[in-house]
Amino acid sequence: MLKAAGKGLALAVLALGVSSALAISQSGEQKDMRRVGHTDLQGRPAYQPNFIEYPDGRVIAFIGTHGGAAKNTLKPGSPMEFNGTMIVDITDPARPVETAHIPVPVSGGQSQMARMCLGQDIGGLTNHVYLLRNVQGSQTQMSGYEIWDVTDVRNPAPVAALRGIRSTHKDWWECKGSTASGAVGRGGIAYMPGSKNAPPLWRTSQSMLVYDWGNPPLPVPGATVAPAVAGYPKYIRTYGVIGAQPLTVVRPNGTPGAAAPNSLHGAISTFEHPQAIDPKTGKPRMLARAATANDVITNRIYAAWGVGDDGILQIIDRKKLLPAEYGGTWNGANADTPTDTEIEAAQAGILYMSPDQGGHTSFPLFGLKPKSYENFTEFLTRDIVLLSSESTADECKESPHWSFVVDVTVENSKDAAPAGSGTKKEENKWQGPMVLSTMSVDPRDGEKWPRGNYCVRGARFGVHSSEENFGNPYYGRLTFLAYFTGGVRAWDIREPQAPEEVGFYVTESNANTAPGGYMTNNVEVDNRGYILIVDRNGSGFDIIELHGKAKAIGMPQE
Repeated sequence: MLKAAGKGLALAVLALGVSSALAISQSGEQKDMRRVGHTDLQGRPAYQPNFIEYPDGRVIAFIGTHGGAAKNTLKPGSPMEFNGTMIVDITDPARPVETAHIPVPVSGGQSQMARMCLGQDIGGLTNHVYLLRNVQGSQTQMSGYEIWDVTDVRNPAPVAALRGIRSTHKDWWECKGSTASGAVGRGGIAYMPGSKNAPPLWRTSQSMLVYDWGNPPLPVPGATVAPAVAGYPKYIRTYGVIGAQPLTVVRPNGTPGAAAPNSLHGAISTFEHPQAIDPKTGKPRMLARAATANDVITNRIYAAWGVGDDGILQIIDRKKLLPAEYGGTWNGANADTPTDTEIEAAQAGILYMSPDQGGHTSFPLFGLKPKSYENFTEFLTRDIVLLSSESTADECKESPHWSFVVDVTVENSKDAAPAGSGTKKEENKWQGPMVLSTMSVDPRDGEKWPRGNYCVRGARFGVHSSEENFGNPYYGRLTFLAYFTGGVRAWDIREPQAPEEVGFYVTESNANTAPGGYMTNNVEVDNRGYILIVDRNGSGFDIIELHGKAKAIGMPQE
């Protein structure tokens, strides 16, 4: 999903943010980053912030939450509601306004993720805005994914639901059916963690479901639960890594064999990437070391498996994943039970991580040209993936977890390499991706501040995730990592083999913070350059801006 904001609005709001940041309380632990705005999210523990610009120019944030319940003070009588999706108007980042909460329909459930598309892009109502979110809970009959019409940010209306899905989580939604590069398909395809709760059951329940959510039904104003609609969304296939398939495929004789691969945390499609066209040639931009005509930016999906251990980075050829009606070449066979050969047919590359590291977020950056490479003669341009491994235990009672800079310039050794490339077909056809560096924060750095070592502040310490917006103005120069008790950290990645931390903002606990203390959970960057962070322990939603050296790197004067 791509998000756009007008330059005039961006400049006006940025100018406002610099002055108004002085009026809001600041953490005493920061470097070249300041808080602009804050809302408490009704004290709900938050997972992922996301945003979209509305047709009238407003910028609206949608924030998924973890399980629990809280009073919805936006409704008369402040009824208790199960945690779901918070809607916040952030058009003025200094004065964010909570407008609605959409609870999940199941006790003990949660809706961690939110993706949005404009109606005209997915075949819905023109100038309407749609939300696709996951619902996760112990009652599998209610677990799945829901689509809502959120055009009226104070009165969202349900549209439809997909129920009976196991292990839902962080989906990715392609809005448009075609791109400026000429790549075509159909708008509304979603790549969603999970699997059907029906035979044949996948061994890894949190594999990848591919569904078409385009051409949504009409919303149901006044309803509180998204209805099931016959034939919608349209099922395309279930995909994964080798060994995740149903037992009948992986072990035909019924023996258990090796353990199933770890879960898919999420996938990121580059089909709508804003760099899809080469400005010099006007043609689709190729990957840095493209070996075939299909090796273009719009034809990749990057999937992170494992969360915090037994991780895998899987690179997927989108065209080979999808059938012809979506612009692909897959023949549609074995949608529920792909063989190993059929999985490998759409797999462009793979990297197996150390057992103590997992794949949480896999965010790609294309065409990096590091200054330090200028006197060399090969591999001067690099494609990389920022691959984070989630910390999962409080107070460092686990192995350390980092974010890795993975070089995916060479995806595999299946195909003949480009002429004069300095690469060749190798014995192992998957040889290619490699870790260049890590973005590691030393927990002892916290000892420079009154709260002390990051490992002893009560909650988790270590990386969780990076931002995921290709349209943010810092893309390719800076990245931002949510580091739990280490706050949000800004990294200069222009030299991917040697990234440098250039800024941070470490939030503080407040009256809503749960025992254990603050924990910066996830981060996003909007197209105006504001950094959006949320807290896993109920401390709320903060809007951050850059200053000093970090801002000069992220927004150079060109």
